[in-house]
Amino acid sequence: MLRLLVRIAVAAAVFYWLLGNVDVAEVGAALARASPPAILLATLSSFVGNVVIAFRLRVLLAAQGIWARTAQTLAINLAAFFYNLFLPVGGVGVAALRLQRLSHERSGRFAAALTAMVCDRLAATASLGLVGLAFWLADAHPKPTGSLLVLLIGTSAVASLLAPRAVPHEVRHFVRELTAGASGTWWAAVLHRFSTALGSVARIPPTALARILGISILAQLPAAFVFVLLGWGLDLPVSALALAWIRSVTVMIAVLPISIGGLGVRETALVYVLQTYGVPAPDAVALSLLVFATTILAPGLLGGVIEAAHWFRTPTGNG
Repeated sequence: MLRLLVRIAVAAAVFYWLLGNVDVAEVGAALARASPPAILLATLSSFVGNVVIAFRLRVLLAAQGIWARTAQTLAINLAAFFYNLFLPVGGVGVAALRLQRLSHERSGRFAAALTAMVCDRLAATASLGLVGLAFWLADAHPKPTGSLLVLLIGTSAVASLLAPRAVPHEVRHFVRELTAGASGTWWAAVLHRFSTALGSVARIPPTALARILGISILAQLPAAFVFVLLGWGLDLPVSALALAWIRSVTVMIAVLPISIGGLGVRETALVYVLQTYGVPAPDAVALSLLVFATTILAPGLLGGVIEAAHWFRTPTGNG
């Protein structure tokens, strides 16, 4: 509950600052003139990206020995959107718990599900940075300070997928002995779960990792197109190349767990970055609100409907 209150406070504080520096009437005017077809196409493009992401999660689960349909993993991801919006729990934790329902194994389900979710996030972050970096390099316009650093940090997530393979056998053996010697302690349980997850990541075949990264990069394209469509719908004087890399930077900043759905943080980031392209602050805030509506709120609301349907179908005591 404390974490939720802090996130609400941060969102409220940033919005208070924005309201003091941005004309709300001008934001409303920008939203009013936004092209409805562009908003609709952006929403559809967002859902296309989510389908590709769901397929990536299915591939990751298969690598962990858990079979699932893409429709099931899509429902899991949409439910995570919903919980991140309205409840004080993390999307990764919720999705990992729901992934247990997909497993038909009697043991190791949590470790396998959590490993899949961790790899999913790492692959998403890495591809977000890689795609954003490619568009950043292609965009000849002067960029704001710090944008390249954010993209490089995201790209470095590739190393997190490969690092477990480089851990020496002696270190792994030492960790196993240390865990066995301290059996029953809280830290030994944490260390055991962590080492198990790293071991599972290390066992994913290189071909599967390459496939996962390829799917992740593919998923970034419709997501970047959302920004392009909304930028066009608001008639912003920004190229498609710029909007694509700006999307990567904004998403990586907005996913920091300091706000509700990135509200406030996303708006501030876009105001700062888009001012380099001569975009007025009200238009940047309008773009941010439309991005939130099409990429977070819409999937979250659908996820809530799916979760409600799931709980109504599930007999009491079998959830």
